[in-house]
Amino acid sequence: MKKLILSITLLLINVFCVYVLLYTFISFKYQLILREDSRNKKFSLTKEQVESIPSFPNIGITTLPIKSQLAKYYMYNGDLSKGLELLKEGTKVNPYIFYSDFLLAAYYLELKQVDSAYVHAKKALYGWPKNIDHYKLFNKILAIKKDTTEILDTYDYINSIFTTKEQHQQSFIDSYSNAKLGYLIFRYPDQRPVNNDLLVGTWQQVYEFETGEISYLTNTITFSKSLYTSGDSKEYKYDVKKDTLNLYFKSNGKLISRMPIYYSDSLNTLILKNIPRSVIEDNPERQDQFFKKIK
Repeated sequence: MKKLILSITLLLINVFCVYVLLYTFISFKYQLILREDSRNKKFSLTKEQVESIPSFPNIGITTLPIKSQLAKYYMYNGDLSKGLELLKEGTKVNPYIFYSDFLLAAYYLELKQVDSAYVHAKKALYGWPKNIDHYKLFNKILAIKKDTTEILDTYDYINSIFTTKEQHQQSFIDSYSNAKLGYLIFRYPDQRPVNNDLLVGTWQQVYEFETGEISYLTNTITFSKSLYTSGDSKEYKYDVKKDTLNLYFKSNGKLISRMPIYYSDSLNTLILKNIPRSVIEDNPERQDQFFKKIK
């Protein structure tokens, strides 16, 4: 009788071990796909495949809760309620790495709900600051918000708790630069056509910011009553018709270029639009340029 009980017990243990190994093997196979999808920012698993992933083990080899990883697929396919449910369950499995908040921040940012993304990204960063992805995402959101002050404060915080790495430094530089560029003025709502009398003088190219800061570049252009002098000191005849600046060869009067031209009274800025970045390319990229009169 004892031998029979022992045999049954051993059989049950073996069945249990096989069950655990089988489900662990299946889970590991899917975890590899989850990791590759995360790395390549894609969602290769179908809903049926996601639902077939075993609930055991409930945590991945990288300590990320499996359910939190699966939540991304539901949210990607528009099932937000199921995704949130899985994120909550995943948080209970490992509440110390704030992975669910990180995913929610990324999700809300994708929807352009910046304020919601900010709340979750900040919670993820300050909850688990050693994860470089938490830091990068929070910086990205701060750059969108143009919050240079908090970018600086966050970098100081990271420096205060551990030695920052090159990735932290590069993320700080990129986000701070992007936040500053967010203040750069590209649109002038009060722009209007100009006339020759206004144009006469020397103009220096600038970048101006919503904060009132003005950055002067080295490029200058000069208008006399009939001649336009470019930044490389080449002279052309010109006239202004409506909102268009026409440039002509000085020697034969042949038209060589047309560009929209406007003036902002509120900021005293001359605006030249669609300026080619290169004169040697057939289809060069174009940009708007802005100038302040210096004399």
